[in-house]
Amino acid sequence: MGNLLAYSGTATKIRGMRRKLLTAKDFQHLASLTSVSEAIGFLKTKSAYSKIFKDSDETSLHRGEIEKMLTNAIYMDFQKIYRFATVHQRKILDLYFRRYEIGLLKTCMRMVFDHRDVKLDLSIFKDFFEKHSDLDLAALSNCKTLEEFVNILKGSIYYKPLILLSDLSDPTLWDYEMALDLCYFKWFWEGRKKVLTRSEEKIFMEDYGVKMDLLNIRWIYRSKHFYNMSNADVYAHLIDVQYHLQPWEIRNMVEAPTMDDLSAAIKHTYYGRHYPEESKLSLDEAYYQIRYQIQRKNAREDPFSIAVIISYLYEKEHEVDDLTTTLECIRYGLPSSETQNYISNLKRGCNR
Repeated sequence: MGNLLAYSGTATKIRGMRRKLLTAKDFQHLASLTSVSEAIGFLKTKSAYSKIFKDSDETSLHRGEIEKMLTNAIYMDFQKIYRFATVHQRKILDLYFRRYEIGLLKTCMRMVFDHRDVKLDLSIFKDFFEKHSDLDLAALSNCKTLEEFVNILKGSIYYKPLILLSDLSDPTLWDYEMALDLCYFKWFWEGRKKVLTRSEEKIFMEDYGVKMDLLNIRWIYRSKHFYNMSNADVYAHLIDVQYHLQPWEIRNMVEAPTMDDLSAAIKHTYYGRHYPEESKLSLDEAYYQIRYQIQRKNAREDPFSIAVIISYLYEKEHEVDDLTTTLECIRYGLPSSETQNYISNLKRGCNR
């Protein structure tokens, strides 16, 4: 049952943090509110968000500030877990940390593309970031051109995939963000071999192998349904990791001549066969539901292991996504019933 002694402290800490996650009733209440300021006032009463919003005036916060504060709630929880983690667990969390580094890089790139003179708010994460990252975020956030931005990254794992984009005639922000994502997934998947035990690697591969498979399925669907991309371009943007998906299944999906053929090809994959109920959902909902089921199963079956960390971080990040969506629905005056349709099955379907 995992390493009880090694994970007991971290698991106990996470159990306490999980009790502070918002419930389905909390989201129902939020959806019934008529203003964003009311919603922020409600979040101030919740211990997971009270510190983030305590010194702010909810009537004057703008959209960008709120999103930054919600992201800071994720950073705070990550740091709490890190402080309780053993030396070995911190090596695993260092792997995970790069996803936050990527997120900050994307924020800096958007500032360059949009020509915005906005200061990056790292107030909560600054000390931790400086200890665990070699990137000069101050310099990156002050860049005025992409050439300057990419040059500052020289010597990092991000430089090579980004410099290759200079060969394109007119690379877009999407091209740069996709290059960062593909770089991260490859590094993350290969990095597990250096830090995980055999039992941890089994859990890691199930959790993140499934994630990468499902992201590839979503990408194939979107690229054909929304962007009408060539097969060659679809292949070029797939994550170079397969877990349950077989090469011939990927080929059948990418080269499906119609959307009906693609749907049929998806149903014949491991995921279509093992999760028939999820096939009735949209691909986005199926993605979240399948990952949630697998991670909660692993955490339940092996509560003193890496599974409990992976499961909690996923739920927290997804909660923040749902909060961001809920606040946008409130901002645009959507009725409560419609707002709840935009909240993930994880919150609509749970009984906590």
